[in-house]
Amino acid sequence: MKGKFLFLAGTATGFVLGSKAGRQAYDRLSAKARRLWGDPTTQKVISQAETIARDAASVAQTKLSDLLDRTEASVKKEEARTSPKEDDGGHVI
Repeated sequence: MKGKFLFLAGTATGFVLGSKAGRQAYDRLSAKARRLWGDPTTQKVISQAETIARDAASVAQTKLSDLLDRTEASVKKEEARTSPKEDDGGHVI
């Protein structure tokens, strides 16, 4: 989908920039773009994409939070294991 959109955007840009018709071609193209953007089907697809992106972001946030919690716990455990114990005075050096 992203590739198709980029292709269409590039084609439209090339058409406008390379057209001898100039402003008229731009006006026709922008009118078509406005109609496409305002189309209920297009808006439905955009809404669905927003919902999917929001859900994916939520899942990613949860996974990242869990990963950070586990990493923090692992670091604390390793620090506790490797840090020197306080001298209780019972050892002679």
